[in-house]
Amino acid sequence: MSSELRPVRLAVVFDQQICAGGGYQQALNSALLTLELPSSLVEVVFFTNLSENIETLLHYGIKAELIKISTLSKALAYLRRLIVGPRLLRAVKKFQRYSPIEKILVNHRIDLAFAVSPSSWPRDLEDINYICTVWDLSHRDDPEFPEVRSGNHFEERDKNYRAMLPRAIAVLVDSELGRRNVVRRYGIDRERVHVIPFQAAFATRKPNPAPSCTPTDVTSKYNMKFPYVFYPAQLWAHKNHVYLLEGLRVLNERYGISLGAIFSGGDQGNLAYLQSYVHTMNFNDRVRFVGFVDNEEIPELYRQSVALVMPSYFGPTNLPPLEAFSLGVPVLYSDKAGLRDQVGAAALLLDLKDPGSMAFHLKQLVEDPQLRMRLIEAGKQRLRYFESMDSAGILKRILEDFRWRRLTWK
Repeated sequence: MSSELRPVRLAVVFDQQICAGGGYQQALNSALLTLELPSSLVEVVFFTNLSENIETLLHYGIKAELIKISTLSKALAYLRRLIVGPRLLRAVKKFQRYSPIEKILVNHRIDLAFAVSPSSWPRDLEDINYICTVWDLSHRDDPEFPEVRSGNHFEERDKNYRAMLPRAIAVLVDSELGRRNVVRRYGIDRERVHVIPFQAAFATRKPNPAPSCTPTDVTSKYNMKFPYVFYPAQLWAHKNHVYLLEGLRVLNERYGISLGAIFSGGDQGNLAYLQSYVHTMNFNDRVRFVGFVDNEEIPELYRQSVALVMPSYFGPTNLPPLEAFSLGVPVLYSDKAGLRDQVGAAALLLDLKDPGSMAFHLKQLVEDPQLRMRLIEAGKQRLRYFESMDSAGILKRILEDFRWRRLTWK
Protein backbone atom coordinates (compact mmCIF):
# COMPACT_ATOMS: atom_id res chain seq x y z
CA MET A 1 0.00 0.00 0.00
CA SER A 2 1.26 3.50 -0.81
CA SER A 3 2.72 5.37 2.14
CA GLU A 4 0.52 8.30 1.06
CA LEU A 5 -2.68 6.28 1.51
CA ARG A 6 -3.15 7.50 5.06
CA PRO A 7 -6.34 7.24 7.10
CA VAL A 8 -9.12 9.68 6.26
CA ARG A 9 -9.61 12.32 8.93
CA LEU A 10 -13.38 12.25 9.30
CA ALA A 11 -15.30 14.98 11.12
CA VAL A 12 -18.51 13.64 12.65
CA VAL A 13 -20.70 16.64 13.50
CA PHE A 14 -23.44 15.96 16.06
CA ASP A 15 -25.89 18.86 16.24
CA GLN A 16 -29.04 17.26 17.65
CA GLN A 17 -30.60 18.36 20.93
CA ILE A 18 -31.76 15.63 23.27
CA CYS A 19 -35.26 17.13 23.00
CA ALA A 20 -35.23 16.05 19.34
CA GLY A 21 -36.28 12.60 20.57
CA GLY A 22 -35.88 9.95 17.88
CA GLY A 23 -33.70 12.30 15.84
CA TYR A 24 -31.23 12.52 18.69
CA GLN A 25 -31.17 8.74 19.09
CA GLN A 26 -30.65 8.07 15.38
CA ALA A 27 -27.88 10.67 15.12
CA LEU A 28 -26.24 8.97 18.11
CA ASN A 29 -26.55 5.59 16.37
CA SER A 30 -24.79 6.99 13.30
CA ALA A 31 -22.04 8.53 15.42
CA LEU A 32 -21.50 5.22 17.24
CA LEU A 33 -21.35 3.43 13.88
CA THR A 34 -18.14 5.28 13.00
CA LEU A 35 -16.47 3.74 16.05
CA GLU A 36 -16.74 0.36 14.30
CA LEU A 37 -14.53 1.49 11.40
CA PRO A 38 -10.88 0.34 11.29
CA SER A 39 -8.30 2.89 12.48
CA SER A 40 -6.18 2.06 9.44
CA LEU A 41 -8.94 3.57 7.28
CA VAL A 42 -10.24 6.47 9.32
CA GLU A 43 -9.39 8.85 12.16
CA VAL A 44 -12.67 10.09 13.58
CA VAL A 45 -12.87 13.55 15.15
CA PHE A 46 -16.20 14.32 16.83
CA PHE A 47 -17.73 17.79 17.03
CA THR A 48 -20.91 19.21 18.52
CA ASN A 49 -22.31 22.73 18.62
CA LEU A 50 -24.17 22.10 21.89
CA SER A 51 -22.27 22.13 25.18
CA GLU A 52 -24.91 19.93 26.85
CA ASN A 53 -24.01 17.12 24.43
CA ILE A 54 -20.39 16.91 25.57
CA GLU A 55 -21.08 14.91 28.74
CA THR A 56 -23.77 12.75 27.12
CA LEU A 57 -21.54 11.76 24.23
CA LEU A 58 -18.68 11.02 26.62
CA HIS A 59 -20.99 8.52 28.34
CA TYR A 60 -20.98 6.58 25.06
CA GLY A 61 -17.21 6.77 24.63
CA ILE A 62 -17.29 9.78 22.30
CA LYS A 63 -15.02 12.72 23.15
CA ALA A 64 -16.35 15.66 21.16
CA GLU A 65 -14.90 19.09 20.42
CA LEU A 66 -17.26 22.00 20.98
CA ILE A 67 -17.91 24.20 17.95
CA LYS A 68 -18.34 27.85 18.94
CA ILE A 69 -19.54 30.24 16.25
CA SER A 70 -20.70 33.75 17.11
CA THR A 71 -24.04 35.15 16.02
CA LEU A 72 -22.25 37.61 13.72
CA SER A 73 -20.28 34.80 12.08
CA LYS A 74 -23.48 32.84 11.55
CA ALA A 75 -25.07 35.86 9.89
CA LEU A 76 -22.05 36.34 7.61
CA ALA A 77 -22.12 32.62 6.75
CA TYR A 78 -25.79 32.97 5.78
CA LEU A 79 -24.98 35.91 3.50
CA ARG A 80 -22.11 33.93 2.00
CA ARG A 81 -24.59 31.22 1.00
CA LEU A 82 -26.41 33.77 -1.16
CA ILE A 83 -23.37 34.35 -3.39
CA VAL A 84 -23.99 33.23 -6.94
CA GLY A 85 -21.03 32.74 -9.29
CA PRO A 86 -17.37 31.83 -8.68
CA ARG A 87 -15.97 35.31 -9.42
CA LEU A 88 -17.73 36.98 -6.50
CA LEU A 89 -16.90 34.04 -4.23
CA ARG A 90 -13.20 34.35 -5.13
CA ALA A 91 -13.36 38.03 -4.18
CA VAL A 92 -14.93 37.19 -0.82
CA LYS A 93 -12.30 34.51 -0.17
CA LYS A 94 -9.56 37.15 -0.34
CA PHE A 95 -10.98 38.61 2.87
CA GLN A 96 -12.35 35.44 4.47
CA ARG A 97 -10.81 32.25 3.08
CA TYR A 98 -13.29 29.89 4.74
CA SER A 99 -16.73 29.99 6.29
CA PRO A 100 -16.60 29.76 10.12
CA ILE A 101 -17.37 26.04 10.34
CA GLU A 102 -15.06 25.13 7.46
CA LYS A 103 -12.24 27.08 9.09
CA ILE A 104 -12.66 24.98 12.25
CA LEU A 105 -12.53 21.77 10.24
CA VAL A 106 -9.52 22.94 8.20
CA ASN A 107 -7.67 23.76 11.43
CA HIS A 108 -8.29 20.15 12.50
CA ARG A 109 -6.91 18.89 9.14
CA ILE A 110 -10.25 17.29 8.25
CA ASP A 111 -10.53 15.48 4.90
CA LEU A 112 -14.22 14.63 4.98
CA ALA A 113 -17.23 15.72 7.08
CA PHE A 114 -20.17 13.54 8.07
CA ALA A 115 -23.52 15.13 8.97
CA VAL A 116 -25.20 12.46 11.10
CA SER A 117 -28.54 14.29 10.89
CA PRO A 118 -30.34 16.25 8.14
CA SER A 119 -28.56 19.54 8.87
CA SER A 120 -27.95 22.63 6.74
CA TRP A 121 -24.34 23.32 7.81
CA PRO A 122 -22.80 21.30 4.93
CA ARG A 123 -23.93 24.16 2.69
CA ASP A 124 -21.09 26.17 4.26
CA LEU A 125 -18.40 23.70 3.14
CA GLU A 126 -16.85 24.97 -0.08
CA ASP A 127 -13.60 22.96 -0.15
CA ILE A 128 -14.13 20.04 2.27
CA ASN A 129 -16.21 17.15 0.96
CA TYR A 130 -19.09 15.80 3.02
CA ILE A 131 -21.58 12.97 3.55
CA CYS A 132 -25.25 13.97 3.96
CA THR A 133 -28.00 12.22 5.89
CA VAL A 134 -31.66 12.27 4.82
CA TRP A 135 -34.11 10.74 7.28
CA ASP A 136 -37.23 11.54 5.33
CA LEU A 137 -38.74 13.76 2.67
CA SER A 138 -42.10 13.94 4.40
CA HIS A 139 -42.45 17.62 3.63
CA ARG A 140 -42.95 16.42 0.04
CA ASP A 141 -44.97 13.32 0.95
CA ASP A 142 -47.42 15.03 3.32
CA PRO A 143 -47.26 18.83 2.88
CA GLU A 144 -50.64 19.37 4.59
CA PHE A 145 -49.27 19.37 8.14
CA PRO A 146 -48.61 22.72 9.84
CA GLU A 147 -45.11 21.74 10.96
CA VAL A 148 -43.95 21.60 7.33
CA ARG A 149 -46.39 24.06 5.76
CA SER A 150 -46.18 27.12 8.01
CA GLY A 151 -43.28 29.50 8.56
CA ASN A 152 -41.62 28.65 5.22
CA HIS A 153 -40.44 25.32 6.66
CA PHE A 154 -41.29 23.55 3.41
CA GLU A 155 -39.38 26.05 1.29
CA GLU A 156 -36.35 26.15 3.59
CA ARG A 157 -36.10 22.38 3.80
CA ASP A 158 -36.41 21.97 0.06
CA LYS A 159 -33.83 24.68 -0.57
CA ASN A 160 -31.34 23.04 1.78
CA TYR A 161 -31.66 19.67 0.08
CA ARG A 162 -31.33 21.17 -3.38
CA ALA A 163 -28.19 23.01 -2.33
CA MET A 164 -26.51 20.16 -0.40
CA LEU A 165 -27.38 16.84 -1.96
CA PRO A 166 -25.87 17.31 -5.45
CA ARG A 167 -22.47 18.18 -3.92
CA ALA A 168 -22.37 15.33 -1.38
CA ILE A 169 -19.99 12.45 -2.03
CA ALA A 170 -22.65 10.19 -0.51
CA VAL A 171 -26.22 10.51 0.77
CA LEU A 172 -27.35 8.15 3.53
CA VAL A 173 -31.03 7.18 3.71
CA ASP A 174 -33.06 4.78 5.85
CA SER A 175 -34.73 2.58 3.23
CA GLU A 176 -35.12 1.72 -0.44
CA LEU A 177 -38.15 4.02 -0.60
CA GLY A 178 -36.00 6.77 0.89
CA ARG A 179 -33.42 6.18 -1.84
CA ARG A 180 -36.01 6.28 -4.62
CA ASN A 181 -37.42 9.54 -3.25
CA VAL A 182 -34.01 11.23 -3.12
CA VAL A 183 -33.17 10.11 -6.65
CA ARG A 184 -36.55 11.08 -8.06
CA ARG A 185 -37.07 14.38 -6.31
CA TYR A 186 -33.54 15.82 -6.31
CA GLY A 187 -31.95 14.16 -9.32
CA ILE A 188 -29.15 12.48 -7.35
CA ASP A 189 -27.27 9.57 -8.96
CA ARG A 190 -28.57 6.35 -7.43
CA GLU A 191 -25.00 5.08 -6.91
CA ARG A 192 -24.34 7.93 -4.48
CA VAL A 193 -27.39 7.17 -2.33
CA HIS A 194 -26.80 4.43 0.24
CA VAL A 195 -29.31 2.64 2.47
CA ILE A 196 -28.33 2.31 6.14
CA PRO A 197 -31.45 1.25 8.08
CA PHE A 198 -32.39 2.83 11.38
CA GLN A 199 -31.46 1.08 14.62
CA ALA A 200 -33.36 0.97 17.87
CA ALA A 201 -32.21 3.53 20.44
CA PHE A 202 -29.16 2.35 22.35
CA ALA A 203 -31.06 2.28 25.67
CA THR A 204 -33.54 -0.26 24.30
CA ARG A 205 -30.78 -2.54 22.96
CA LYS A 206 -29.17 -3.06 26.35
CA PRO A 207 -29.77 -6.32 28.24
CA ASN A 208 -32.58 -6.55 30.76
CA PRO A 209 -31.84 -4.78 34.06
CA ALA A 210 -29.88 -6.72 36.63
CA PRO A 211 -31.95 -8.60 39.25
CA SER A 212 -30.70 -6.15 41.88
CA CYS A 213 -32.29 -3.24 40.00
CA THR A 214 -35.91 -2.42 40.71
CA PRO A 215 -37.65 -1.44 37.45
CA THR A 216 -40.04 1.49 37.43
CA ASP A 217 -43.64 0.50 38.19
CA VAL A 218 -45.22 2.49 35.36
CA THR A 219 -48.87 2.16 36.41
CA SER A 220 -48.05 3.31 39.92
CA LYS A 221 -45.78 6.18 38.89
CA TYR A 222 -48.32 7.62 36.46
CA ASN A 223 -51.44 6.56 38.37
CA MET A 224 -52.76 4.47 35.47
CA LYS A 225 -56.06 2.78 36.25
CA PHE A 226 -56.14 0.83 32.97
CA PRO A 227 -53.70 -1.29 30.99
CA TYR A 228 -52.14 1.08 28.48
CA VAL A 229 -50.72 1.33 24.98
CA PHE A 230 -47.50 3.28 24.53
CA TYR A 231 -46.59 5.88 21.92
CA PRO A 232 -43.19 7.63 22.18
CA ALA A 233 -43.27 10.58 19.78
CA GLN A 234 -42.90 14.32 19.68
CA LEU A 235 -46.27 16.03 19.88
CA TRP A 236 -46.48 17.04 16.22
CA ALA A 237 -49.72 16.90 14.25
CA HIS A 238 -48.27 14.34 11.83
CA LYS A 239 -47.70 11.88 14.68
CA ASN A 240 -51.49 11.45 14.67
CA HIS A 241 -52.16 11.05 18.38
CA VAL A 242 -55.81 11.93 17.70
CA TYR A 243 -56.24 8.71 15.71
CA LEU A 244 -54.99 6.68 18.69
CA LEU A 245 -57.46 8.41 21.00
CA GLU A 246 -60.32 7.74 18.60
CA GLY A 247 -59.23 4.11 18.37
CA LEU A 248 -59.44 3.76 22.15
CA ARG A 249 -62.92 5.28 22.09
CA VAL A 250 -64.09 2.76 19.45
CA LEU A 251 -62.49 -0.08 21.41
CA ASN A 252 -64.47 0.95 24.48
CA GLU A 253 -67.80 1.60 22.77
CA ARG A 254 -67.78 -1.28 20.28
CA TYR A 255 -66.09 -4.03 22.28
CA GLY A 256 -66.39 -2.92 25.91
CA ILE A 257 -62.60 -2.98 26.39
CA SER A 258 -61.04 -0.09 28.32
CA LEU A 259 -57.40 0.74 27.67
CA GLY A 260 -55.35 3.83 28.45
CA ALA A 261 -52.45 5.48 26.68
CA ILE A 262 -49.09 6.93 27.69
CA PHE A 263 -47.59 9.51 25.33
CA SER A 264 -43.95 10.44 25.84
CA GLY A 265 -42.18 13.21 23.94
CA GLY A 266 -41.91 16.97 23.86
CA ASP A 267 -44.57 19.48 22.94
CA GLN A 268 -44.16 20.82 19.42
CA GLY A 269 -47.21 23.04 19.60
CA ASN A 270 -49.93 20.37 19.68
CA LEU A 271 -50.11 19.49 23.38
CA ALA A 272 -52.89 21.93 24.33
CA TYR A 273 -55.05 20.69 21.46
CA LEU A 274 -54.51 17.05 22.45
CA GLN A 275 -55.25 17.75 26.12
CA SER A 276 -58.47 19.46 25.09
CA TYR A 277 -59.33 16.47 22.89
CA VAL A 278 -58.74 14.11 25.82
CA HIS A 279 -60.93 16.25 28.09
CA THR A 280 -63.76 16.33 25.52
CA MET A 281 -63.64 12.53 25.27
CA ASN A 282 -63.71 12.28 29.08
CA PHE A 283 -60.47 10.29 28.94
CA ASN A 284 -58.55 12.25 31.59
CA ASP A 285 -58.38 9.17 33.81
CA ARG A 286 -56.74 6.99 31.17
CA VAL A 287 -54.36 9.19 29.14
CA ARG A 288 -51.00 10.52 30.34
CA PHE A 289 -48.66 13.00 28.65
CA VAL A 290 -45.36 12.33 30.41
CA GLY A 291 -42.99 14.51 28.38
CA PHE A 292 -39.39 13.41 28.10
CA VAL A 293 -38.37 10.52 30.32
CA ASP A 294 -34.97 9.12 31.24
CA ASN A 295 -33.41 6.52 28.96
CA GLU A 296 -33.55 4.03 31.83
CA GLU A 297 -37.34 4.34 32.04
CA ILE A 298 -38.12 4.03 28.33
CA PRO A 299 -37.66 0.22 28.20
CA GLU A 300 -40.13 -0.22 31.07
CA LEU A 301 -42.71 2.01 29.39
CA TYR A 302 -42.51 -0.41 26.46
CA ARG A 303 -42.34 -3.68 28.43
CA GLN A 304 -45.32 -2.93 30.67
CA SER A 305 -47.57 -1.79 27.82
CA VAL A 306 -50.15 -3.78 25.90
CA ALA A 307 -48.52 -2.69 22.65
CA LEU A 308 -46.71 0.06 20.82
CA VAL A 309 -49.31 1.92 18.76
CA MET A 310 -47.76 4.26 16.18
CA PRO A 311 -50.24 5.77 13.69
CA SER A 312 -47.70 8.27 12.27
CA TYR A 313 -48.12 9.71 8.79
CA PHE A 314 -44.37 10.29 8.37
CA GLY A 315 -41.80 7.70 7.37
CA PRO A 316 -40.44 5.93 5.39
CA THR A 317 -39.27 4.26 8.62
CA ASN A 318 -39.18 5.02 12.35
CA LEU A 319 -37.28 3.93 15.45
CA PRO A 320 -40.10 2.89 17.88
CA PRO A 321 -41.12 -0.32 16.02
CA LEU A 322 -37.50 -1.49 16.19
CA GLU A 323 -37.37 -0.65 19.88
CA ALA A 324 -40.58 -2.57 20.51
CA PHE A 325 -39.22 -5.57 18.57
CA SER A 326 -36.06 -5.44 20.68
CA LEU A 327 -38.03 -5.38 23.95
CA GLY A 328 -40.60 -8.04 23.01
CA VAL A 329 -43.63 -5.78 22.59
CA PRO A 330 -46.33 -6.14 19.88
CA VAL A 331 -46.54 -3.35 17.30
CA LEU A 332 -49.50 -1.63 15.64
CA TYR A 333 -48.23 0.55 12.79
CA SER A 334 -49.45 2.73 9.93
CA ASP A 335 -50.40 0.94 6.72
CA LYS A 336 -48.39 3.26 4.47
CA ALA A 337 -45.68 2.71 1.88
CA GLY A 338 -42.30 2.44 3.53
CA LEU A 339 -43.72 1.95 7.01
CA ARG A 340 -45.39 -1.37 6.23
CA ASP A 341 -42.21 -2.40 4.38
CA GLN A 342 -40.18 -1.70 7.52
CA VAL A 343 -42.16 -4.09 9.73
CA GLY A 344 -43.12 -6.74 7.16
CA ALA A 345 -45.37 -9.36 8.76
CA ALA A 346 -44.25 -8.43 12.29
CA ALA A 347 -46.93 -5.81 13.01
CA LEU A 348 -50.67 -5.24 12.80
CA LEU A 349 -51.33 -2.49 10.26
CA LEU A 350 -53.59 0.49 10.86
CA ASP A 351 -55.95 2.02 8.32
CA LEU A 352 -55.40 5.70 9.09
CA LYS A 353 -58.86 6.58 7.76
CA ASP A 354 -60.54 4.11 10.14
CA PRO A 355 -59.77 4.09 13.91
CA GLY A 356 -61.94 0.98 14.04
CA SER A 357 -59.06 -0.98 12.51
CA MET A 358 -56.93 -0.09 15.54
CA ALA A 359 -59.76 -1.08 17.90
CA PHE A 360 -60.20 -4.43 16.14
CA HIS A 361 -56.47 -5.23 16.30
CA LEU A 362 -56.29 -4.31 19.99
CA LYS A 363 -59.32 -6.50 20.71
CA GLN A 364 -57.55 -9.41 19.01
CA LEU A 365 -54.38 -8.71 20.93
CA VAL A 366 -56.11 -8.53 24.30
CA GLU A 367 -58.20 -11.66 23.75
CA ASP A 368 -55.64 -13.87 21.99
CA PRO A 369 -52.39 -14.49 23.93
CA GLN A 370 -51.11 -16.64 21.06
CA LEU A 371 -51.36 -13.69 18.67
CA ARG A 372 -49.29 -11.65 21.08
CA MET A 373 -46.60 -14.32 21.20
CA ARG A 374 -46.58 -14.68 17.40
CA LEU A 375 -46.10 -10.94 16.96
CA ILE A 376 -43.29 -10.84 19.52
CA GLU A 377 -41.46 -13.69 17.77
CA ALA A 378 -42.03 -12.13 14.35
CA GLY A 379 -40.63 -8.85 15.70
CA LYS A 380 -37.46 -10.58 16.86
CA GLN A 381 -37.04 -12.17 13.45
CA ARG A 382 -37.58 -8.84 11.72
CA LEU A 383 -35.00 -7.23 13.97
CA ARG A 384 -32.48 -9.96 13.11
CA TYR A 385 -33.05 -9.15 9.44
CA PHE A 386 -32.04 -5.51 9.98
CA GLU A 387 -29.15 -6.45 12.25
CA SER A 388 -27.77 -8.73 9.54
CA MET A 389 -27.22 -5.72 7.28
CA ASP A 390 -23.62 -4.56 7.27
CA SER A 391 -24.16 -0.86 7.98
CA ALA A 392 -20.55 -0.28 9.04
CA GLY A 393 -19.44 -2.04 5.84
CA ILE A 394 -21.44 0.41 3.71
CA LEU A 395 -19.79 3.37 5.41
CA LYS A 396 -16.41 1.65 5.13
CA ARG A 397 -16.77 1.26 1.36
CA ILE A 398 -17.73 4.93 0.97
CA LEU A 399 -14.60 5.96 2.86
CA GLU A 400 -12.33 3.54 0.97
CA ASP A 401 -13.49 4.97 -2.35
CA PHE A 402 -13.04 8.55 -1.12
CA ARG A 403 -9.54 7.81 0.20
CA TRP A 404 -8.31 6.74 -3.24
CA ARG A 405 -9.90 9.78 -4.87
CA ARG A 406 -8.47 12.08 -2.19
CA LEU A 407 -4.96 10.88 -3.08
CA THR A 408 -5.16 12.73 -6.42
CA TRP A 409 -4.90 16.28 -5.02
CA LYS A 410 -2.75 18.14 -2.51
